[in-house]
Amino acid sequence: MGGRMERLESLLTAEISQILLREIPANTSMATVTGVRIARDLSNATVYVSIMGDEASRKQTIADLQHSAGYIRGLLGKRLHLKRIPKLQFVDDPSLRDVDRIAQLLKDG
Repeated sequence: MGGRMERLESLLTAEISQILLREIPANTSMATVTGVRIARDLSNATVYVSIMGDEASRKQTIADLQHSAGYIRGLLGKRLHLKRIPKLQFVDDPSLRDVDRIAQLLKDG
């Protein structure tokens, strides 16, 4: 079942990325979906997003995404035709910011 879950997570990552690009207001345009982890029972999915900007704008973007989670879930239901679309929980993923910081440290050092 691991292969099926990985394919579903990859599919959700791609679809949510497209939805954020085309369907959601501009204030979430700086959010990049870096991955999705789905619970075994398919009831919940954690969506990891990397957001550029200061702490306040990152928190606001996460709040905006969470506010739009039901709408995004509805769009996923129309596009994917799955039996169950998991509830979405958006989480800030600092990995891309960390990569930028490390690259800058290596460049400066």
